[in-house]
Amino acid sequence: MQAHPDIHGNPETAVAPTRADTGRLLGFGAILILVGVIAVAARSADVDLGAWMGESTWPLLVIVPGLVLLGLAVIRTPPEGLGFAIAGSVVSAVGTILLVQAATGAWSSWAYVWTLIPAAAGLGMLGYGLLTRTDGLVDRGVGLAVIGGVMFLLGRWYFDAVFATGEQPVDVVTWWPLGLIAAGLIVAARALLQSRRGSPR
Repeated sequence: MQAHPDIHGNPETAVAPTRADTGRLLGFGAILILVGVIAVAARSADVDLGAWMGESTWPLLVIVPGLVLLGLAVIRTPPEGLGFAIAGSVVSAVGTILLVQAATGAWSSWAYVWTLIPAAAGLGMLGYGLLTRTDGLVDRGVGLAVIGGVMFLLGRWYFDAVFATGEQPVDVVTWWPLGLIAAGLIVAARALLQSRRGSPR
């Protein structure tokens, strides 16, 4: 396969499109065509998509762009799609959070549910790392997703108790120094493990 010339007209520095790139582009194009056909069919049938969404499903307007960004992450040549993968995961997660909150009315959950945003970024890195077989991205994505997930569980435990009883489930003033010490020990232990893995044998 002959390489296409780059912006300077030099074919030697250009990268030829692969079959995988072509397949991803065709797949993404098919998705766009399908969405367009559905929209045209709905209009022909006098279906008001805006009215169909209603008050509780408007976050779909946030989720769909997130899915589009994820699609762009797939069709871009690695590693150019990483930014789209992270952005798409975050936007889709925010839209999903809004969808659940709009359906349940639990808007106060933003006190802790924001921790799912860095977790979503980690999942985006994880998924892109698996897609491109990049071990470094997989490791960082798993770490970020786990941290966000743990923060979400702790926040839900704490704030749900505060919202339900009006009282703190634990004396934060007394225990926060111990929490900092535990976090410091975890960070130090991880740094030592990484240094041992990277040191020559």
